[in-house]
Amino acid sequence: MIRFSTPRNAALALPQTLALTLALSALAAPAGAQSTAPRAEQPQAQAQTQTPSRDHVAELLIKGERYHRAPDSKQDPDELRRTQALNAEIVAQNDLAENEDRANQTAQAEAQRRWQAELDQTEADARAARERHEADLRAAGEAQARYDREMADWRATVAACERGDRARCNAGRQGPN
Repeated sequence: MIRFSTPRNAALALPQTLALTLALSALAAPAGAQSTAPRAEQPQAQAQTQTPSRDHVAELLIKGERYHRAPDSKQDPDELRRTQALNAEIVAQNDLAENEDRANQTAQAEAQRRWQAELDQTEADARAARERHEADLRAAGEAQARYDREMADWRATVAACERGDRARCNAGRQGPN
């Protein structure tokens, strides 16, 4: 269902209305030009019972625009003043809309810049955190390797003491620090 609402800006209503009219007329023209079967192939009785359908929109599009503006001297001066006032109002509304668009584009560009800066900072923070984590992993690996070496040395010393190797047993003893 198509719902129409009153436009906020009269300058926006004309292009929307024109676009809708052109879209509907473009849809209507091919539909009227198409048929399911050529007329020669339709049964004679069926052809006689059908009334010829006319596509008024397609006919108007074929004829083309017939409007020709009369010279200002032949137009009503009051109507010309009103037309000029309306045109001036539309120009002012278009200028206002254009200024709003520029302001919106500027705001969008600034928001995009801030977002990109935040994204860059987040990526830098993540990269630094990843580097710290990798350094911590290396340090933990080195500590584990040192522990494993010291533990292996201690076990070798204990085994030497149990075999009676006093030199190794005494060499493995450390004094208080």
